[in-house]
Amino acid sequence: MTAAGMANRQSLYSPGKSKAEAWEAFSNDWQAVLDHPDPAPVPGGVLKTKDIYRNRVPNTIFYGWTDEQRDERLKMFIRVINRHVMHGIISVIPIEPYQRLLKGKFKLEMLDQPYFISFFGVLIQLVKLTHRLKLTDKIELIFDEQAVDKTTLTTQYDLCMSVAPPELKNISAGMPIFKSDSDVLPLQASDLIAWHARRYYYDLYRGKTPEGEQSNVFFANMCDLKHDIVDVWTEDKLIQALSALQSANAKKQGTSMTIPSEFLRRP
Repeated sequence: MTAAGMANRQSLYSPGKSKAEAWEAFSNDWQAVLDHPDPAPVPGGVLKTKDIYRNRVPNTIFYGWTDEQRDERLKMFIRVINRHVMHGIISVIPIEPYQRLLKGKFKLEMLDQPYFISFFGVLIQLVKLTHRLKLTDKIELIFDEQAVDKTTLTTQYDLCMSVAPPELKNISAGMPIFKSDSDVLPLQASDLIAWHARRYYYDLYRGKTPEGEQSNVFFANMCDLKHDIVDVWTEDKLIQALSALQSANAKKQGTSMTIPSEFLRRP
C-alpha cells in the first residue's frame, strides 16, 4: 500500500497575509511544539512519526517517554495542523489487487508499481481542488530529500507530465523540489499524516479493526472529510483505471500513451 499525505495544503490565514507569511506562522507554531520542555524537546529537533511510537523500545530516541507524554505531544502537533491547514490529500493503493490487476499489462514499466498511479492520482485531485476553490496559483511539490529517491521521483514526475491532460500541466510549477524536513517543517506534518493513514489502511486490509487501534484516534483528528480528500483505490476503482488505460492504449496504437482525461472526472 502506498500513501501520500498532505501533498498540498492551503493555509487558513486571511487574504491579507502572503502564502510565505502563512507558512512561516505554521512553522513557528510547529517549532514551538518541537521545543516544548515537558517532558523534553523532541530529540534532534525533527519529528519522525515512526520514532515517537517506539518510546518503549530501549536505545531509541524517545525511550523513556510515557505513552501519555507521547500522546500529549502528538495532540499538540495535530492542533497546529488543524489551526493552520485547510485541505489535505491522501492516496491509498492496496498492493495485492494492484499487482494482480495491473502489473505486466502495459509496456510502460512505470505502471508495474503503484507509486505512479498514486502520484498521478494526487496530482489529479489537486486539479479538482484548485478548480473547486477557483485558485490560479501554480502548485509546487516539495518532498523530504531523505525520504524519497530523487532520481526515481523526478523520473516519475516527468512521466506524469508526459501523459498528463492539459488541466494538470497548466497548474504545475515545474519539477519537484527536495528539501530537508529540518528546514521545511510542514514536511514533518506530512510525515505525521502519512504514517497514520498508512497504519489505518494497513490494519484495515489485514482484516483488523483500525478503529480499535490507539493511533486511529490521532488519524481521525487529523483527517476531516469535509475538507480533506482520501482517495482509496478500491478493487473496483482499479478495474476502472485498467479499463480506461487499456482503452487509451488501444486508441493510440503505435504512438505514446496518454492518461485519459476520464481520470479528472473519477469520483
